[in-house]
Amino acid sequence: MNKNLILKADILDIIFEKRNKAYGAYNLRKYYPNRLKLALGLILIIAMVFSAFILLPAKNEYLIAKPYEIPPPELRKLDETVKKPEKKPVVTKPVAKATPVNQVKQTNNYTIVPNTDKSDTIRTILPTDVIGTTNVVNATPGPVLVDPIKTEPGTGTPLAIVPKIDKTLPMDINAVDVLPSYPGGMEALRKFLEKNLHTPDELQNGEVVSVRVKFVVDYTGKLKSFVTVQDGGQAYNNEVVRVLKKMPDWVPGKTKGENVSVYYVIPVRFETTD
Repeated sequence: MNKNLILKADILDIIFEKRNKAYGAYNLRKYYPNRLKLALGLILIIAMVFSAFILLPAKNEYLIAKPYEIPPPELRKLDETVKKPEKKPVVTKPVAKATPVNQVKQTNNYTIVPNTDKSDTIRTILPTDVIGTTNVVNATPGPVLVDPIKTEPGTGTPLAIVPKIDKTLPMDINAVDVLPSYPGGMEALRKFLEKNLHTPDELQNGEVVSVRVKFVVDYTGKLKSFVTVQDGGQAYNNEVVRVLKKMPDWVPGKTKGENVSVYYVIPVRFETTD
């Protein structure tokens, strides 16, 4: 562009110098301010028109309410000739024949007799009669079978029913007939303990440590369920239980001739020797 025309030219002409002005962007930018002013003017006019309608004074119109007249009710005569409902014919269904059913007659332990009979007479029971606590339908005569009662030989006294003993349930030593025992007796038990027990700690002169362990000798003679009932210290308690677990099977206790499980307690003393 000529330098003499720059001051007189519009900025769009400078921007679109040597460009295609007919493309569309040139016209959009050139007429944009006029279109913006036109749009703002239209919006202002429309706003003024709406404001004029809103600000117009409302007409004072009063509603005139007229009372509504309720017409009086009309009285009508009821039709005295009321039609009675027609009776429908009763249809009887054929009754089915009853099927005979075996019945059981319930009787009490007494009998009402007429005045002509004596009430103190006793009926004779024949061997073929069936006697029982339940009602029997269509019973046939025959021998009555009764389970024999077991009695002691020679005396005829009925044997008492003895409850079955639970072998797995441990019993107290006072409730059994024969106590469990170590094979060889108490002397063999003492020698086994002296041979296998070791003092965990060095004891001073005159010092004594006592341990009591409770366990179960089951009906097979095996030892189980070890519980310390007198504590001598963790090391001494463990030493006694260790030796008890090394023991061979005991001779089980007995009650009424049967092997049973029994509680047993062993006391052990650890002391110094001179």
